[in-house]
Amino acid sequence: MRRLLVLIVMVITVGSISGLAAASTLRVRVDANDSSSNLDIHKVITNLSATTMYLRVRSWDRFKAGEMRQDWDFSLDTFGSPEPDRGVGITHGPRGIVCTVYSLHTGAQLGYRLATRPDGRSAACHLPRAWFGHIDRAVRFRVFAFSLRAGVVRDKAPGHGGVYRWI
Repeated sequence: MRRLLVLIVMVITVGSISGLAAASTLRVRVDANDSSSNLDIHKVITNLSATTMYLRVRSWDRFKAGEMRQDWDFSLDTFGSPEPDRGVGITHGPRGIVCTVYSLHTGAQLGYRLATRPDGRSAACHLPRAWFGHIDRAVRFRVFAFSLRAGVVRDKAPGHGGVYRWI
């Protein structure tokens, strides 16, 4: 009986330790309700795995894909330089919401995918990590709600010129 009890305790201990090692690096950042736009940024949710970069923006209000009059744009510094080097645009396209990755140095499009809609307030991008080149350090980034028609930034996260660190 004692051997069985020791074996059960060891299995539970090893299972809990391996569960912690496999835990997600999902990061959630909250932004203030500081814009009148229906795409005012509420949460920025990110994750970086060995193969995928997950970027999700959640607004304070519900919206339909056809109601997107603005874009959400990520400016990412993946190389550790003073300026951002990659951009990700979340825009309304002919077949729904699209995630587009592009180089901020050359303007070249590196790839695009249809976004997912985890809920009525969010759009999420599941992008191949290879599109971002070799990531040497913690990625610094900002998120913007940008109106192309008006040519103005309606909201940014974080506010006041800051940047988020770690995807």
